[in-house]
Amino acid sequence: MRPAFQAILLAGLLAAEAAPAAPAAAVPPPGPRPGPPHPHTCSHGQRSAVSEIACELAAALGALPARTLVVVAPLVSAVKVDKKDALVGRIARITAGALGHQVRAHEKPAGLGRARSLASDAGTLVYLQPRIARGKLQLTADEYPVPHNFWDRVRDPDPSPIRHAFASRRIDAEVRSFLPPVRLVVSHIDKASSPERQPVAVACGDVVGDGGLELVLAGRHGIHVGRLRSGRLVPRASVAWSALSPVAPFPLRQPLGAISLDAGHIDVGISDRADEVRLDAGLKPIAKVPRRIPWSPGGCVRFSGVALSTHIEPCHSDDGGVALSGFASPADAVAGALIRGRDGTAHRLRVERVANKSVALLRDDRGRTARVDGVGAQLAIGDVDGDGQPELLSGADTLNPHADALIVRTWRDDGRVVERLRLAVPDGVRALAVCPPEDEGATPVVIATGGGVWVVR
Repeated sequence: MRPAFQAILLAGLLAAEAAPAAPAAAVPPPGPRPGPPHPHTCSHGQRSAVSEIACELAAALGALPARTLVVVAPLVSAVKVDKKDALVGRIARITAGALGHQVRAHEKPAGLGRARSLASDAGTLVYLQPRIARGKLQLTADEYPVPHNFWDRVRDPDPSPIRHAFASRRIDAEVRSFLPPVRLVVSHIDKASSPERQPVAVACGDVVGDGGLELVLAGRHGIHVGRLRSGRLVPRASVAWSALSPVAPFPLRQPLGAISLDAGHIDVGISDRADEVRLDAGLKPIAKVPRRIPWSPGGCVRFSGVALSTHIEPCHSDDGGVALSGFASPADAVAGALIRGRDGTAHRLRVERVANKSVALLRDDRGRTARVDGVGAQLAIGDVDGDGQPELLSGADTLNPHADALIVRTWRDDGRVVERLRLAVPDGVRALAVCPPEDEGATPVVIATGGGVWVVR
């Protein structure tokens, strides 16, 4: 070997020794999934309960490695659940889908130790703990790093979660499909005196967003929001109609009215007053529009003489479009609801009573229709037994208040409308409302009577 070449080779070796060692080639770690949806994009009451909970958990946990494994603990429930493993599997699948398209789900329930073992190849574990209590599905999520080998497990046998999240929703028809069927029977009635002796409309819901249910009652003199305590409807807030709207030029002898509850506001309209008013949770006015009646969900209806017109429109200019077509004929009562089926999909429904006739017409956004005869002038609609098939609630077709009754009919999937319950209301049915579920049983129904308020459970 020539000296010049030896010198070049020696210089190269010395340079190689002096240079820092290059890292060994390795499989690149999986990248994080795209950022989770912004918390404000998670709906409330517009999608299935499990989907909305999964959305909130994804927003709270943030970005996760793509190989994350979702495992669900055994379900804890205050009531019997017929198909626990099936519900756990659905929770796992939907939550994993919300966390990212490469996040995997283990569809069988497992304890935390078993879950860590299952996630040993993933590197990250999201452990879900579901609970059903007081009419709500509650889901706690903990993110854990997973030890990769024996010595990692020895050094930290019980690692703490690095992130934590919690979300809950009232159980819906999808969740109830895993529970025993609910019988439509009256087990208890709470009767309370009312600040309004002439009620026109009533509604029930979580007005302030604290998870509790309140009643909103509109009469000929004022509007009240509150709860039943010690045999009385105790208002949290009240407002006189005289402070909201002047008297209508042509009030009706038998007043018509309705209340619609939406996120952050209350819409109230009655035939006695010149304006429909939009109020906040404290009954402070937000806006008003000329004489019309709100119906929930979906818009408002103007008056046409002594009845409601056939045209449905947004209540206020900044509201979205209406979801259903106009009425077939003028009506003297109207109600609507958003009903969620057992598959988690939601459908808008409405019912109107043909003016001066005891005929109710049902319609949903899938084009289904039904006709019901013998219906009184007070209407409500909702899913009372939580099976995804709506119930039509009405008073009796009578002019004698002492002969009045609450009648509950189910609009079945096969198109039939079947009477399920009849409850005598000798004080007369003045207004009706269906509450959100408050437990795993039948949904409460509110009756405003000439003598007060009934909450039927």
